[in-house]
Amino acid sequence: MAGTPSIDILLATYNGARFLPELLSSLDSQAGVDFRVLVRDDGSTDGTPAILDQWAARHPDRVRILPTDVPTRSAAGNFGRLMQACDADYVLFADQDDIWRPNKVARTLAALQAAEEEAGGRSRPALVFCDLALVDADGCPLHASFRTFQGMDVAAGLRLERLLLNNLVTGCAMGVNRAALSACGPLPDKVVMHDWWLALTCAGLGTIRAMPDCLIDYRQHGGNVVGAKRSDPLDTLPRLARLSAIIDNISAYRVWLLTLGGQAEQFGNRFGDRLSPSHRAAVAALAGLRRQGPLARRLTALRHGFRLGTLLQTLAFYARM
Repeated sequence: MAGTPSIDILLATYNGARFLPELLSSLDSQAGVDFRVLVRDDGSTDGTPAILDQWAARHPDRVRILPTDVPTRSAAGNFGRLMQACDADYVLFADQDDIWRPNKVARTLAALQAAEEEAGGRSRPALVFCDLALVDADGCPLHASFRTFQGMDVAAGLRLERLLLNNLVTGCAMGVNRAALSACGPLPDKVVMHDWWLALTCAGLGTIRAMPDCLIDYRQHGGNVVGAKRSDPLDTLPRLARLSAIIDNISAYRVWLLTLGGQAEQFGNRFGDRLSPSHRAAVAALAGLRRQGPLARRLTALRHGFRLGTLLQTLAFYARM
């Protein structure tokens, strides 16, 4: 049909043979919309390549497997190669161990088109993301809502000042339009994850919308690159009271600050002239925190409204400065 938008699903795999067949089956079950799947394996040593080859043979017009030239050795690098290879109007991202609900692609497309319309057209970068249900390694339910489990304040968390420190956009839950992918460009070398970079890009240059729908069973199995981690004050406070834990937390904080500062610096270098003055100042402030003393860091963070997802996490963030 003339005018029908093209959709690519990007699937990055690595040693995923245990759970991959269930994901592929759930992609086969998507209803109401046509799409293509771009797959890149990052050098698996299990049965993943054979599973993908068999699946592609059954769907020669729908599945394209990119060659593994040199392994990237990271999920961000693997997805980055896929992002460079895709040319669709709309793009979704799939992790190898999840299960998609049958209406995930159709609902994500509808949400993206609505976001574009609200934002003034397809030329503005747009990102939408759904909620997820947590399941264990065998697919048994753990929690009905990832956002509730994490205690997310989604509305506040989508502001750029918050996203700079804490990404709440899960890659497998999101969809973006062509303008977002074009604006994002090649992933920089200091990017933490592809989904984080896309979220920052859309928060700074376009629009992000949180969908209320729960459209994925998000499998927790101990090998997740990110996964779901509940923040429990009853568990955290006693641990923070132990000297060894405080030292570990300070050490981890310094590494984390260097990492996020590097990502913010590259974000500012690439997009600074396209950001609003307040966003540009916040990006520069985070990039510069690692070069300031403890008091100056706290004052800068307070001035720009830097905080994490919960009050306890924010208090710990300021205490470790």
